[in-house]
Amino acid sequence: MAQQAAIPAVQAILGYTFDDPELLWSALHAAGSPFGGIDGNKKMAMLGDTVLRLVLLVDLIPTTASRGAINAVIDSIVSNRNLTDICTNTGIAHYINGNLSHFGEQSPRTKTATIEAILAAVYLDSGRNIENVRTTMASLGLAAPAATGTG
Repeated sequence: MAQQAAIPAVQAILGYTFDDPELLWSALHAAGSPFGGIDGNKKMAMLGDTVLRLVLLVDLIPTTASRGAINAVIDSIVSNRNLTDICTNTGIAHYINGNLSHFGEQSPRTKTATIEAILAAVYLDSGRNIENVRTTMASLGLAAPAATGTG
């Protein structure tokens, strides 16, 4: 996928415009892609997973939900299945620079890593602004349930 097509399309999906579009471009590189090298977006995905969990935890702590219920909600939202579905359903999967050996098909793990890497890219691009990450998460359907317990 060409960078000049992917960047504006994914920004529109996210509802976030990057000051440094190279961060988003890096987030779209799967491990082993011709552009991303052997690790691709995996390091960014590590950060994105942590930021995603942090935002959810910050949003859920003030609720009346028990610790166990909060863990269950977070686990559901950050699950590989949920993140894979979001990547597919939003159309982001179409813009992943994948590993050529996969013949254009993106694995669930690649889709999950891409969503996580995108959240890291927003975090870094926005000067580590959690509110921008939270807004992007809401655009993707990753927001914590309303503060009524567990949703």
